Amino acid sequence: MCDVTRQGGLILASRSPRRAQLLREAGVVFDQLSPGFDDPPEPERVGGESAEGLAARLAMAKAESMNEHGSDHWILASDTLCVGCGGEVLGTPVSRERAGAMLRGFVGAEHRVMTGVALLEPGGGVRAGFTDVSMVRWGAVSEGEIEAYLDSGQWSDKAGGYNLFDRQAAGWAIEVEGDPGTVVGLPMRRLLPVLAACGLVGERCG
Repeated sequence: MCDVTRQGGLILASRSPRRAQLLREAGVVFDQLSPGFDDPPEPERVGGESAEGLAARLAMAKAESMNEHGSDHWILASDTLCVGCGGEVLGTPVSRERAGAMLRGFVGAEHRVMTGVALLEPGGGVRAGFTDVSMVRWGAVSEGEIEAYLDSGQWSDKAGGYNLFDRQAAGWAIEVEGDPGTVVGLPMRRLLPVLAACGLVGERCG
């Protein structure tokens, strides 16, 4: 956790190093703090809520949990979910066994990955709230590769049990239709213009 030092600057309400990396690579200046809201690893839709609505709701809950900083800072939060080919919502696996079931279900099939985003202005007003969706297609991944990955523990704290960039770098046959950032945790193609309009890219927002 970092100390918030820039009044009027941006707080990323997330523990994720992957989200932080996406922002840094885009030239966004921010402080990173853990949100006061822990999203459930196996999130459930309320009533007739869509998966997109669920992701947006969880992102907003994270952002609003940072109210103690809201009077002086911009707050950015997001939540990433996978939706399997059968329509089931998949969050972060709670065990090796659950991670294995998720990964094996992705092999040779396609699934949707969605990230809900909430950006609050200083004072708590909502500047942006949306959900971006990408389609992910997996080719053949061997059982040995999956077992070795499960043994590594890298599946922990990742929506669907995997990080796109890491698995592609490892040679797994994974293709994305849409924004790869959405799969990793922040849809930068849609988010970056919003942050730039707020003066949050390259310099703090005064």
